[in-house]
Amino acid sequence: MEPVNLWNKALDLLSRREHSVFELRTKLKRFSENASELEDTIKRLKDSNFLNDKKFSESFVRSKSQSGYGPNYIEQYLRKKGVNSSDYDIYGYDIDWATICHELYLRKSKGKELNHKEKEKILRFLAYRGFSYEIIKNAQKDIE
Repeated sequence: MEPVNLWNKALDLLSRREHSVFELRTKLKRFSENASELEDTIKRLKDSNFLNDKKFSESFVRSKSQSGYGPNYIEQYLRKKGVNSSDYDIYGYDIDWATICHELYLRKSKGKELNHKEKEKILRFLAYRGFSYEIIKNAQKDIE
């Protein structure tokens, strides 16, 4: 395998989208067996503010919430990507989770009367999307 400049490879990856430190480290390991070179590159990226878990998590939370995902899904994904829970506050980004859930419920119900089976299907969908039972029930109550 041809040697790769880790700095350039990291910048290439970061130019496409934000990455968590853990995620970028995992991707860069494929291109270098030298652990100290890898850690130096990660440190340099952090010092240059190209790599920042807080910035990544804020960007990710905003993006996924706009796509209709709830706080539980987003939190689980951030943990999977190795982001420390002290680097984000899922409820601190001024996002109205209840409104997002309400809009998804309306979109799924298509404005028609639902039988019990159809309601349960929508509730499962919203739970899968990461909304808490309380938020889902409030959205359902507002619509009915």
